Order: sequence, then C-alpha cells, then structure tokens
Amino acid sequence: MANADFSQNQNTPNTAPGGFDAGSYRAKAAPEQAVRLTPLQQKLSGLEQALPAALGTKGVALVLSAAVMLAAFFGFGGAKLKGKANAAAQWYTVGVSADGGYNLSEELTTRENAAANILTTASNTLGADTAEVRTAQDALTAFRNDLDGLNAGKTRMHAVYEDDAALGAAIDQLYAKLQEQAADPMKMGAVQGQYGQFNSAGTVIGNLSYNEAVASYQKETGGFPASLLKGLFGIKEVEPFA
Repeated sequence: MANADFSQNQNTPNTAPGGFDAGSYRAKAAPEQAVRLTPLQQKLSGLEQALPAALGTKGVALVLSAAVMLAAFFGFGGAKLKGKANAAAQWYTVGVSADGGYNLSEELTTRENAAANILTTASNTLGADTAEVRTAQDALTAFRNDLDGLNAGKTRMHAVYEDDAALGAAIDQLYAKLQEQAADPMKMGAVQGQYGQFNSAGTVIGNLSYNEAVASYQKETGGFPASLLKGLFGIKEVEPFA
C-alpha cells in the first residue's frame, strides 16, 4: 500500500477558510488632512471661484494675491503717513517740543496785535494820512488777510512770511517817525512797550525749531513710496515759514 503524502503543498496559496486570501487585505490609507487656509488665501479662493472659468487660472490668482498685498501695504502705509502728517500740521499751532511751548501761530498773532496798537498811536500822533502810517496800515492789512487765510487753510505759509517781513520794515519806519516827534525818543510810553512786544515776537519766530522740524519731516516723507501715498490719500504738504 502506498504511503499517503500528507505534506502540505508549498505552492498552495495562503488562504483562510472560506476562500479568503489573507494577503489581499491591506491597511487602509490614512485620510489626507485638510489644508488650513489663511484668511488671505480664503479670500483669494473665493475670488477665484467667482471668476469665469476662463479667468480662474493660477496666473490670475497670483495677480489677485499681489493686488491684495499691495492694498494692505498701501492701507497701512497711508494710515501711518497720515498720522505723521497730522502731527506735523499741529506744529504751527501747538509748537515743536523743542521750543518749550512757543509756537508760530501765537507769535504771529502777537505781531499782528502789537502792530495794530502801534498804528493806533501813530494815527493819533502823526495823522492817518502820514506816509509812514499809510504804508504800515497797508502792510498790516495784507498780513492780517493772509494770516486769516492761513488759519483757514486757504493761504500758503510763504505768503504770510513775506507779509511779515514787509510789516516789520513798515513798523520800524513808523516807530522811527514817532521817535522824531517825541520829546524823549527813549521814553515813548505805551507805544514803546508795544514796539518791544512786536520785535520780541519776531525774535522768537526766528529762533523756533519749526522750520527744522518741517525740513526733517519733508526729508522723511519725500521719497518713494511716501510721496506716492501722499497723493493717493490727499495728504497736504507741511510748509516751512520761509
């Protein structure tokens, strides 16, 4: 009787009962994690989906991305520049910190008021038709009109500067004429005090740090892209008193 061969066939597939191939099982691949988009990418994605199919290309998305970043840059830069411009514009009325509370607006007003008081005395003493009185009155009128215009934002700073110089020359001549008529040129009473205030305010103006601060501001904001932002945001230039 032939011996029965009970050895397993080495070529028989490794199958489980029921005909299932154990080797056919594979571990399921882990699901891919969703990519988290930044707020900017989400906006761009929405814009891209809203575009016609012909425009929904990678190139267009890049252009949109650049446009959004530029808008953010200009928006931030414009706001920052506006803050600097607003601070510089206040130097005229508030003054520069280095000037210890003195400011251009108050000193110009002091010059205006002192000149008006000197003119009142001169008109009573010399007569309103005196050449020096008329010249000083015309200079004061021009100065006052342009100063009011400057305070209202309608007149340029250099116009007031020129008016102030003309007024100073006219008041000097008028005071000299008053001294000629005085019994003692060194004792002119109230008008002498007004003339002192007029000149004192002029001295203060000449020593203010206003022009230096404006020059520094203009240098800082005069190049690109600040000069472009000024135009885009309608920022007015701050002028020196010159």
